[in-house]
Amino acid sequence: MNKQDKLKKLQEQLDALKIFPKSKLVRELQKQIQNKITRLQKTIVSPKKPINKEKLANLSRSRKLKRYHRYVRLIRDNFPDLTIAEIRKQFSKRRKGTEVSIPDAVWQNPSP
Repeated sequence: MNKQDKLKKLQEQLDALKIFPKSKLVRELQKQIQNKITRLQKTIVSPKKPINKEKLANLSRSRKLKRYHRYVRLIRDNFPDLTIAEIRKQFSKRRKGTEVSIPDAVWQNPSP
């Protein structure tokens, strides 16, 4: 069922509600159906633009870096005496398998 069919069915439902007497329930249903109609019309009118591969790569890189920096900041909250650079160095060493001063429990769950 495409969006045009859905829009047509919603309009029929809205017309069918006109035979009922005006009550709170009828007004609420009309309001809900009208909201669905407007949302559908917006999606029909404005199709999404295709994103080029370069922009996709940049978005992916951005998300990953934001996640990494958020993770480092959470660990810094547990160890305020260490600088971010020191935490990043220890994280790099830990990934290589060497011992670091920050316990494994903090690396696995850095939430304060």
